[in-house]
Formats: sequence, structure tokens, C-alpha cells
Amino acid sequence: MHAADPVRLAAELIRYDTTNPPGGEEMALRHLAGILAPAGFVVTMDAFAPAQGGTVTTGRASLVARLPGTRPGPALCFAGHIDTVPLGTAPWSVPPLGGEEREGRLYGRGASDMKSGIAAMCAAALRMAGEDARSDMVLCVFGGEETGCEGSFHVARDPALLDLLRRVGAVVVCEPTRNRPLLGHKGALWLECGFTGRTAHGSMPELGDNALYKAVDAVARIRALDFGAPPHPHLGGWTCSVNTLHAGQNTNSVPDRATLRIDIRTIPGQRGAVMARKVAEAAGEPGEPGEPGEEVEMGVLLDIPAVWTEPDHPWVRRAFGLLAEYLDAPPGIESVQFFTDAAALRTALPDAPVLILGPGDPALAHRTDEFAETAQIRAATDMYAALARQWCAQAG
Repeated sequence: MHAADPVRLAAELIRYDTTNPPGGEEMALRHLAGILAPAGFVVTMDAFAPAQGGTVTTGRASLVARLPGTRPGPALCFAGHIDTVPLGTAPWSVPPLGGEEREGRLYGRGASDMKSGIAAMCAAALRMAGEDARSDMVLCVFGGEETGCEGSFHVARDPALLDLLRRVGAVVVCEPTRNRPLLGHKGALWLECGFTGRTAHGSMPELGDNALYKAVDAVARIRALDFGAPPHPHLGGWTCSVNTLHAGQNTNSVPDRATLRIDIRTIPGQRGAVMARKVAEAAGEPGEPGEPGEEVEMGVLLDIPAVWTEPDHPWVRRAFGLLAEYLDAPPGIESVQFFTDAAALRTALPDAPVLILGPGDPALAHRTDEFAETAQIRAATDMYAALARQWCAQAG
């Protein structure tokens, strides 16, 4: 079956336009379903939003596929996302949706992030389907990751799919890591603060109430915030960055509206709701002594928790010992900068160990002329299959 060739399958997936926005992951997922179902996988499509216009003719969806094992027990889950970021404005030297292979590299949007990882995990799962696996295997291919993990969080809220996920004992997220196993990543809390004033002619500012001034003053207070969490020993400390400020409509009018957007990267143990309240309190305009201050309008745009698995977890130790055979240097305590769908799986599986492991270079993600080394794609397939066999052996 040609689908067992991970490079060929990755090229096929690249040729499906799953640019997000607008999305339209469904066609690519149906291609995978047509490969997995005949091999014995029970496939569920989880639609989470309609198509968002443009030339997209299919909807937004994720795929969950289960390969039943011969013995009861927890399943091993491989997960990743099928959507990609836009192509950018710079010209490509190769067709960005061509899936062309040149001199040991597979080119195209999503080659690293992360259609090669999806292809490798599906190819490994197809191998296991032919080996009478003892334990269940679950594949999750999510849509909507690039804009906030909408697909994976939707799956984690579906009662039937959540019941399936809760039978998972460990997770491999197939994001690009150059095939190095990583133990986690920081979370992301994105906030929007709105400030209201009163407009007036720019020549008579005393008659207005300048919302921009309120926002600028709030920035200083937000920058001085201390959330009180000590740095994580491996992920480091939390960060807070005010990254956008929009106010006013014209030069000669006092702005009556201003908006800030804030990017906070969190570490394990921090709760987004608590941090958002602290930001809102700091951003609000202080009142006179004994008087309440002016509250700020606070919106939470994204709240994705941090993910971390301790390196001394028994499954991690076994996996590291196995993966060392495939690597130039032994696995270590490593993490990644970007967030992943592991965050949604962590909410459903608070105690399950998670490894982030996949082909492709994270430095090439989202870039023009994105590519993945074909040798890495094939090696990742071997690594996933080996992890699955080891899991089945432990199920004994």
C-alpha cells in the first residue's frame, strides 16, 4: 500500500490546501480516513466549524482514529495538526502546495509544520495494523491548531471522544523537533484590554477624556506586574509582553477608544483565569483614596496551559532508552518554544506522560520554501513504530 510510504503520504497531504485561516481541513482528513479505515481503524470526523469563505469548499474538522488492540488496557496516542499557516508574501522558489521532493528534501507549506509528522505517524500506525497489536492505538489529527488549538479543544469537549481519550495512557505529539524527544512547552495566555474615553476636538483636549493616555498608563502598570511564580527548572520563567496598541481614528480628535493586546507565556502551575484578573486589576485606572477605580474591559483571546512531563517518569525513561538507538546523541531534558495540541490533551489527560517528537526543523516552520528532510520522515516512522511495539510489549 503506497500510504505506508510516509514521504509519499506527506507529499499528498501538502497538496491539500489547509491554510488557516480560512481552514478547510476536511478534504485532507477524508484522504487519511480513506487510508486508515480499510486497515481496521475506527475513524471519527469531528466538525468544529463551517468553512470560512474564500475558495474553501470543505469545513473545519479533526479526525480521531482508533486501532483496537487484542488486550484491554491503556492506549498509546499519536497526535498532531493538519492545518498550516498562510504562505506569506515573499515568492517561493518551489510550488508551495506542490509537495516536491528534491535532493532528499520534501518541499511545501506544512512540510515541517507538520504534515510530515502526520504522515509518519499514520504510516507507523499502518505497520502496527498489520502486526496484530496487543494495545489500542489512537491517532488524533486536529484542525485549527495554528490559531489557538480550536480543533483539539473541541475534541476534548466532546463526551464520546473525551471518553476515548481518557483511555489513553501516553501521548506522542508529532510536531517538528528534528526527531529529538522533548518534554514540554510553556502555555499561552493572550488578553485584550479595552479602554473607553470621550472624544473631543484635538485643539480642545481638556473637553475630552483620552483613552490612549489610559492605555499608555496601563502599560506601565502591566509591565510592573509580578505573578509570583518562581521559574520552572527547565522551562524557565513566565513572560509578559504588551504587543499591540490601537487608538484613535484621526489626528485632530481625542481618542475615545484604545485597545491593548498582551501575550503572556505561562509555566506549569499558573492559572490563566487568575492571571487575567491580575492584569485587569493592574490595567484599570486607580481611583482616589477610598474610591473605586475605573475598571478595564478584559477579554481572554487564548488560554492554553503549559505542558510538562518529568524526565523520571517510567514511560519516558523506557522511551528515551529506545529512542537513543535512533539518535546521534542521547535524549536529554529538552523543551520547545511554541505551544502544541498537547495542551488540549493535557486538560483531558492530566496525568498522562507526553512526548513531543517529530520530523522537520522547527526553525523552518512558517518560513518561505519550508521543507523536511526525507530521511527524518522515514526515521520518525521507524521511531513511532518502535514506540508502539514497546508499548504493546509492556501490555504483555
